[in-house]
Amino acid sequence: MPSDANAVSKDISRFLQKAPNVFLAKLLPLAVYRRYLSLLGWIYFGINPQERINISRSLKDVLGQGTGWIGFHSILLRTYCGIVEHYYEKMINAHRELPAMIHFLTRNLSFSGKNVLDRAEAEGKGCILVTGHFGAVEYIPLFLSANHYRPSMIVRFKTEALRKALVAKSQLVDLELIDADHPNVVFKALRAIQRRRILITMCDEIHHWRPSRKHSASLFGKCIPQDRTLDTLYRRSKAPVVFGVVAREESGYDVKMVPIADGKTGDPICCAVWQRLETLVYQNPEQWYQWPNFHKDFSTYCSNKACHAY
Repeated sequence: MPSDANAVSKDISRFLQKAPNVFLAKLLPLAVYRRYLSLLGWIYFGINPQERINISRSLKDVLGQGTGWIGFHSILLRTYCGIVEHYYEKMINAHRELPAMIHFLTRNLSFSGKNVLDRAEAEGKGCILVTGHFGAVEYIPLFLSANHYRPSMIVRFKTEALRKALVAKSQLVDLELIDADHPNVVFKALRAIQRRRILITMCDEIHHWRPSRKHSASLFGKCIPQDRTLDTLYRRSKAPVVFGVVAREESGYDVKMVPIADGKTGDPICCAVWQRLETLVYQNPEQWYQWPNFHKDFSTYCSNKACHAY
């Protein structure tokens, strides 16, 4: 935890998840709370110029110069809004009453990827659902639980209030939270799959990647070592792998899923997952919210592993 108010003001997660905002997430109408959090978000970006610089640099690294000045700054503004929208989704998902939240998800989320997930589950081996920090990812575990699936999610808690809220809510439904900062995470993840649960894990936490010495892949124009984490889970579990996101759309949200591996082949899956993520980010960069740290983390990863640009 930060030691002073200045540290909190430079961390958007803690800035937007302060106690008064948690309290209001439980009480305010959703439309009012969204506007309130949006205002706080613009205040945050206004008082943290380095954060704006980091996001701009990350976007330029990935998108290049092809968008033009007007196009780039339009994407930049939408990206600010998308990052704040993520925290709105995180806050109501964690702190809104469970019946109200399930009602919200039922009304606002469509499930165009249901057949893909059902086919993976039909194998009877459990399933690995790979996602990223894209769209309304916060809604995935509770949405699946509300639709009679059995998800287990590897998660990191930025604040103690968030941890307590999510743990309490998960105990009311068939949702298992695996704390990524506790020991034996891989063992717990494999146990979840063995119990025929859907293991939800992220593919874009760069500072937690474990680089392969044998396999490389292209991501955002660079050839980099693949992350061994996903392939370790896949090789040990022999479970089907699905890539899924909750995309924000004009009419609400859509749970999209595509098959990646059937659990029978031994090919590395990291490359296929990254390709799916890359396509989504190019199509809707404002829905990815890894931008504040992406330039630094990705540059460090490439530099440390002696990667080279294509």
